[in-house]
Amino acid sequence: MQPPTPEADDTVKIPRGITPRASLPAGPPAGAPPAVRGPKRRQFLMPLLAGTGLLVPAALAGAWFGFKSRGGGNTLITLTEAQIDASAPCATVVSAFALDRAVVVIDFPDLATQGLTLDRVAALIEKAHLPRNRVLTDAELVQAIRSSGDTIESYYYGHDYQAADLAKFFHLAALQNIRLNPHEMWLHALLARLGWLAPGVCGAIITIPAASAVIAPDMRAVILHHEISHGAFYTDAVYRSYAESFWYSLTDSDRAAFTGFLGRQGYDTTDTELMLNETQAYLVFTRDPRFFNAAAVGMTEADIARLRAAFIANMPDFWLRPLANAVLPPGAPPNPACRTIPAAPANFASIAPPQPACRICAAARPRLACA
Repeated sequence: MQPPTPEADDTVKIPRGITPRASLPAGPPAGAPPAVRGPKRRQFLMPLLAGTGLLVPAALAGAWFGFKSRGGGNTLITLTEAQIDASAPCATVVSAFALDRAVVVIDFPDLATQGLTLDRVAALIEKAHLPRNRVLTDAELVQAIRSSGDTIESYYYGHDYQAADLAKFFHLAALQNIRLNPHEMWLHALLARLGWLAPGVCGAIITIPAASAVIAPDMRAVILHHEISHGAFYTDAVYRSYAESFWYSLTDSDRAAFTGFLGRQGYDTTDTELMLNETQAYLVFTRDPRFFNAAAVGMTEADIARLRAAFIANMPDFWLRPLANAVLPPGAPPNPACRTIPAAPANFASIAPPQPACRICAAARPRLACA
């Protein structure tokens, strides 16, 4: 997601991927080359995490992901949308989404940490005018972000990717010998632990930043709701097919209107899957004029209401459908007890290989502790 820009419209942006439904795998990756994708509060969640098992420190500057033992394996803790909205984490929290455990939610403590972890993935998977067959270097990524008029923090306000796209990113980075920053290495370690670097995995990662001076609590709730719909798109083949059929049921002018809107937001308009995925997320699950409104797509409010009602009326009957008309839960304000950028944990090197100075961090706020 991105903040509104005066020269464009009053919207903010978000991203996405795709794969058939399956259970969340456990264990290490199989080691084969990943499949490449074809045709977005209280006391650091301790009340929520209490009694669920071991909290495992991750490499992302104080990040944590919680696991509880089940049958000798590790499974992520499970949180609902309301629980995530009500939290104000001081460090990154990773959980499985309660309504579909194949959707993993990464709740970052700030926009900068989120951007350093995933902006390079966004550049590969869905940003316009960038290569789809190679990972950008630090210098290229900084230039791409600056050329778009954004910063590392604002390149996207929320991210979402299917497992296959994330595996593609790390596979290409390894082939190119790209030196990834420690935040990206943390993400690699998390995916490896989930078993998501192997081919054929059904899973999706969605991310949100903590509330801040930039991200109001109600904005955070809207970002999460939008991203949840992307999670369903990636993990539920029936819903994905429905979103595709809806896209092709639109008139040429309606499709052109949404494509134009998404193009102005920086999405790759040559990717039809991306266009239809973002259309369902904005049209139905982003009911906030700061993020999406009729004027942004050159339609009337009546047009948008008609299209939205038609989409919801024929939605598959599964867990996402009630969320289409749900009132968003209230969000928690920023946690004053949190430091802006947590210090790296002592066992950082045991999770991700030590890296030289993080060059990409030079484009972020100077106080970021990248290495």
